[in-house]
Amino acid sequence: MNARTLSVIGLLVSAAPAWCQQEMPLASHGPTYYLLKALLSLLIVVALIMLTYYALKKVSWPQAGVLKDGPLELLQVLPVDVGRRIYLVGLKDRAYIIAWSQDSVALVGELARSEIEGTSSHA
Repeated sequence: MNARTLSVIGLLVSAAPAWCQQEMPLASHGPTYYLLKALLSLLIVVALIMLTYYALKKVSWPQAGVLKDGPLELLQVLPVDVGRRIYLVGLKDRAYIIAWSQDSVALVGELARSEIEGTSSHA
């Protein structure tokens, strides 16, 4: 996270207790005040939802094509069911189809990378 994002989060967190306190009776403020307060509250909630979304995206399972530091390459991940996925993993000029569940891992098939549409074989 960059410094600007952290400073906005700090400002929101530090302002929350003061924001929740009621300073004056309800009748002392006009309708514009309450409209602005409601809109600002909505903006804070939307900002927290977006922050949570981006944080979860950062810590989630890596997407296809992200892992490229070694000889293995994750070409595609297909979520089949809850706790079950099919992985297409590339190794040199071959590709392997692997079925994964919470209970087991199985090699389903093997094919040449040239047979996969949209990828080129690595020489």
